[in-house]
This record gives sequence, structure tokens and C-alpha cells, in this order.
Amino acid sequence: MSKITQPFVKAALELSDNGQSKLNEREREVYGLSSTRLRSLINNLCSKPDTNYLEVGTYRGATLISAAYGNPTCKVVGIDNFMYDEREPKRVPPKGYIWDNMKSQLEANLGRYADSGTGLNIKNISFIQSDFQSADLVEFPSFDLCFFDVSPVNAAIYDDFFNLILTKMSATSVVVFSAYSNVSHAKELDEAFSRHADKVDVAWKEQRISNGTSDSTQYFSGIGIFGITKKAIAKPVVKPVAVTKKS
Repeated sequence: MSKITQPFVKAALELSDNGQSKLNEREREVYGLSSTRLRSLINNLCSKPDTNYLEVGTYRGATLISAAYGNPTCKVVGIDNFMYDEREPKRVPPKGYIWDNMKSQLEANLGRYADSGTGLNIKNISFIQSDFQSADLVEFPSFDLCFFDVSPVNAAIYDDFFNLILTKMSATSVVVFSAYSNVSHAKELDEAFSRHADKVDVAWKEQRISNGTSDSTQYFSGIGIFGITKKAIAKPVVKPVAVTKKS
């Protein structure tokens, strides 16, 4: 399994700051809520051999494709429930429905890489249509890189990450959180790390933020990149029950 270090992340950021990655124009132009720099960063991070990558919130697949493109040993898992689209006037679909246009566009974008020789092995991508809170990840190995791109996000959603997704991360891993240019969300995330200090240590942190929360020239909604180490949680000691012999 790949171990992604802070020097590796810094090098990946330096490349993506200049728009450098393995991506071609087709991958850069896939419709989505991400910038060229963000897609380049995901592509660069996933270039580490044998990376197991989890993306929570795929939208229409731009960053999911970026993760796998030109990285033949990267295994990619995406999760989305197609229940929120900030580009739609109502954002949330009518009760009992999903945004079918999101799902069909994701499938169409992935379908472009069905043939061999496209730079992306479609067999390396798995997709789960579900709320991330109930997604079944049992069959997958632990992930060493996660892009947590859930929208809308709040303190409870961050708690769900630490209570659920963290359990599937490797002992030492890297998590990229979106929406870090939003001061309120950045504060909520930092507070969530404090609340869950019994579960995880932050070894290091990098960030890229801008004045806007949909800045297509930078890292779109901003990113916080955390190098984390999971703590071993001690199991409660069960004391033996004393048996009193009857006389």
C-alpha cells in the first residue's frame, strides 16, 4: 500500500500550482465543480504507485477521472447519492427522486474511457450510489488517500467522516477536504478534528484557499490537506465475574 508523505504532497502541489499533471485537455474540460489546479492535484497525488483512493462526493466525475487517468496502479472508489446539485435551482430533487442528469453524466464521462489505450483503466474504478454514511466499503482495502468533497457540508457531516469513513482509512493516510476557503466550514472542520482527537492525530497540514468559494482559477472552493495518523483505541477491559460457591 502506498504511503503518501508531506514532501510528496508538497511536490504534487507545486506541480498543480502551475497546472502540471498527466491530464490532457479532455480531462481538464470535463464539466464539474472543480478547477484545473484541483484536478491536477488529485492526478498528481494518485500517481504514487498502488494508491487506494476514495472520493466522497463525485458529482459528474471530473476529479474521479483525474485520479485514475495515467495512474495504472491506482484503485479508485467513488461515492455519491445524486441528491444535491448546487447548479440546479432547487438543489435537492423532489422526494423519492435523484438528479438523474448527474448520474447519467457521470456514466457518460466514465464511458468515454471504456476502450483500452485511453490512458485510464475503467476496471480500476468502482462506484457506490449511496449516502456515504451507509456505503458498504467492506470489500475494499484500506484507503491511503481520500478526497472528501461533500456538499452541503456542516459539523454533523464532518462528525460522520470521523465516525465512519475514518475507520476505512489506513493507519497513516492523507485526506483532502474541499470548501476550505469558506471560513465557517474551515472552522467547523478544525473543531471536528479537536472533537475527535481521541481517534486521530494530525501530523501535518497544507492548504490552498482563495477569496472566492468557486474560484476556477485556483482550487475552486479551497482545500485543506491533512496528513493523519489513526490512534489505537483501547478496548474496554472486561473484568471476570467472581463466582461465589454455595456452601
